[in-house]
Amino acid sequence: MKAVILCGGKGTRIRGTVADSPKPLLEIAGRPLVHRLMDHFSMSNYKSFVLCLGHRGSEIREYFDGAEIPDDWDIELVDTGEETMTGGRLWQVRDLVGEQFFMCYGDALSNVDISSLVEFHNSHGKLATLTTVNPRSAYGLLDLDEAGGVLAFREKDVQREQWINAGFFVMNKAVFEYLNEDEQLILERQPLENLATASELMAFRHAGFWQSMETYRDWLDLSERFKVNS
Repeated sequence: MKAVILCGGKGTRIRGTVADSPKPLLEIAGRPLVHRLMDHFSMSNYKSFVLCLGHRGSEIREYFDGAEIPDDWDIELVDTGEETMTGGRLWQVRDLVGEQFFMCYGDALSNVDISSLVEFHNSHGKLATLTTVNPRSAYGLLDLDEAGGVLAFREKDVQREQWINAGFFVMNKAVFEYLNEDEQLILERQPLENLATASELMAFRHAGFWQSMETYRDWLDLSERFKVNS
């Protein structure tokens, strides 16, 4: 199985706050985020990658031209366009994947159990599985009584009743019937919504670590986590 990694976004919310690099190349404790993401797949013995490049894709090419990469990794770098959206990027690499493949975003890290994710996907027989996590509140929360009295503070608490798309998909090739050549096609809208309507999309609940890198604070948190664990 190949892992398709979307690396073409512009990273407008974090651009320039850490370093002048494409977001997948921003270093997390001494190693680019996308390299750490690939390490995670490799630890589960999935070592074939298709990177969908866009904004400043030439810099990602330059990195992999000079980086120390394990000999058993297979990496295909595909220019999918500067302004192409997620669904359009995935569509362009449809001929490079087999009957089953991973897809994830190049700006998030997790300790999701890849083997368990594949096992779950194969158990239900649907076309696609996404990984889902409970989000953390962006703000500290207050517990109030009926009169408005403050009972407790909960700093950026986990929202146990809510679930968000954390990426880390497993897909069967038939999902391309839900996509098309429109470069502005957003995977998370019509394609995934139509898969859900057709009862062809399942969610793998992940209770462990997951974090996307959208802000400078996210970069600091990820850097500290991987610094501690390295």
